[in-house]
Amino acid sequence: MVSIPYLDKADLGPLADAAASWKALPAKYDALQREFEQRVINHLKGHWEGDAAEAAFVTMGKARTEYENAATEAERIAKLLLDAHGEFAASQKQLHALLDEARNDHYKVYDDGRVEDVDPRQDSPTASASPGLAEERKKKLDSLVSRLTRVLELATAADEAASSALERDANGDSQSFNTSVYTTLDSVEADQAAALMNKKGRLSDAEITKLNLLLSANKNDPEFSRDFAVKTGGENMLSKYNELMSPPAGTTLSKEQLAQLKELKANLGTTIGTATTSDDGGKPNKDITDFQNDLLKAGQRDFNANPTESPYGLSGYQLTSSLMSEGKWDKDFLHDYGDALITAEKNGANAGQNPDAYWGYPRTLGTTNIGALDPMTGFMDALGHNPDASTEFLTSGATIDGEKVDHLDYLLKDRHWPEGPGYTGDSGNPSGYNNLGHALESATSGRSFDDDGAPVKHTAERAALMNHVVDTIGGDPGLASDSPRDALRDSLGNMTAEYMADVQGAIANEQGTIKPFGADANLDMGTLEPFIATVGRDPDAYVAITEASQANTAIWMQQVADGNPSDLNAAMENVTYPGGVVAGILSDSRDQAIFEEHSASDKDFNDAVATGDKWAGRGLGMAVGAATGTAAPIVGTVAGWAVEDIQAMVVEQVQQDTTDEAKREAATKYAEGWNAAGESSASSVREAIAHSGRQMSQEDLDVLAGSVEQAAKSGHTAGTAWNSSVNGR
Repeated sequence: MVSIPYLDKADLGPLADAAASWKALPAKYDALQREFEQRVINHLKGHWEGDAAEAAFVTMGKARTEYENAATEAERIAKLLLDAHGEFAASQKQLHALLDEARNDHYKVYDDGRVEDVDPRQDSPTASASPGLAEERKKKLDSLVSRLTRVLELATAADEAASSALERDANGDSQSFNTSVYTTLDSVEADQAAALMNKKGRLSDAEITKLNLLLSANKNDPEFSRDFAVKTGGENMLSKYNELMSPPAGTTLSKEQLAQLKELKANLGTTIGTATTSDDGGKPNKDITDFQNDLLKAGQRDFNANPTESPYGLSGYQLTSSLMSEGKWDKDFLHDYGDALITAEKNGANAGQNPDAYWGYPRTLGTTNIGALDPMTGFMDALGHNPDASTEFLTSGATIDGEKVDHLDYLLKDRHWPEGPGYTGDSGNPSGYNNLGHALESATSGRSFDDDGAPVKHTAERAALMNHVVDTIGGDPGLASDSPRDALRDSLGNMTAEYMADVQGAIANEQGTIKPFGADANLDMGTLEPFIATVGRDPDAYVAITEASQANTAIWMQQVADGNPSDLNAAMENVTYPGGVVAGILSDSRDQAIFEEHSASDKDFNDAVATGDKWAGRGLGMAVGAATGTAAPIVGTVAGWAVEDIQAMVVEQVQQDTTDEAKREAATKYAEGWNAAGESSASSVREAIAHSGRQMSQEDLDVLAGSVEQAAKSGHTAGTAWNSSVNGR
């Protein structure tokens, strides 16, 4: 690995000079060739004949070819050196920026790559007075270490590739100029990585380290990924991956070796995903199309790394899906793959009702336990990382043996999902419904399920899918209530938070103030309320929905305050009431989870609040985006009201609403939730008026706050009463 001091102090000037010199050579060789032709060949033509002349002209013709070859090689070496200089310069610039950042943030970077926090506040009373300081500093330190490692990996891969390319003799000897030398580091590194994947026999630890370095440095590079995939081949890719992840019985792997293999899975999956998208937006690449078809065909065969130990291996679908859980994959390929996977299940697993037997025993993951026996889980996570693909797939169907199969209905209603970490590859979430939830989040939001970036405006297709999900689960709450389907709830909660403007608008939007963020999901109250009631029993879903609801209410209050409604009190009540209804439904749902379903405790709900204010901020972003007509990230202030202040207020309100002890009287708990809904709305309207520039007497402000508080309490009462009546309490 290239060291920090070496990259920091490296003088790249001589390399740039060498590249410039080689770049100038082709013109000089061309000039020499023309001079040779004019002064020698052309001068002799017509003046020299005979056998000796013929032999001489043949030799001179070869010399002319050598001039051309020399110019070609010089041009290619110049390109290679320029590419190397560009890679080294970019890495050096990134390193300098990171070192400056570290110094400015009071971190010390050692020559061996270690990073130490030397912030003087760590030893001061400030640290103990700010519990979040240590966590914040640790996150920054981890980020610095990760980015420093990445820069060094890139520089190392480029250094080794440049060295290999410059030492290469394409013709196998030194009798003539090379005419097929490398011109880019990508091509060198792709050849090196493909050679390792094509090697016969198991790779050594050093070779796995080398492969990891090459893939990690280039996994998001379309040119490298395409060349690597094509040179390796789909079937051979799966065979070598299976071999690496399934060492012979009795093999003992160290923690370091196991970590290397897990890293390889992530790097290889991301690289292959990038390869499948390498021709997106341009002319289709036949080689990549052939590679994708190779992967699809390979899904139908078994791969056995240790046939002398067991007659059974993993299927190509299991291996491909394992890799699919990483990276961005081509939309059309994912669609074709999903159809092929469902077809395989429908034809071989009792119409999808017994995938445990179809994908499970006697198949095993091997001693590394990397991957998942149920390939549908990896495919769902692939959709979860590819929004366009998930939206298209989950809103469409296929015809299998003459039967029309709706993708979402099959996955949500018809398919039996095998349970256990061996099937999901995740000991923390042993239900495949959790992975289905990831795909649904992606499909309805337009973002990867684990992306905390700026919100994306809802398209008509995504909004319609949200409507369909709400109607399906709201019409049959058991789909998200019975185990293991309850693993869907946290994702469904995120989706509800994502569409909070649509939720509140469906509850009460008489004046049309509450606007959707993009296309309207047109949610129906008949299915929306049971949907929220069922989903809200999950602590994480409860917090996401509550935070988003209160954030939306705060923003719509600000919109009303900034406007000029004919009846300010009525307008404020209109945007307040829906949030109260949501709070009421959730309060009753929470009690059901604790006292009746026994699926959660007060501590679970409180712990969920402590995870942060993601949906407070995201809810604000979408609400402001809907209000202002822009999907841009929300930073700074909104109409003079700092987003950070709103976030702090919303999270504090949620915390106050979730601190009930489990054994308190129901009446007491109801009163506290009812009061919290009113008080938070009253606080929000006072903030909105304060930042709107409106001139209002204290008396009028108190009347407005009281009116809003009552609207929120009325909504809370309505929501609780409805939920209780539906559940027969």
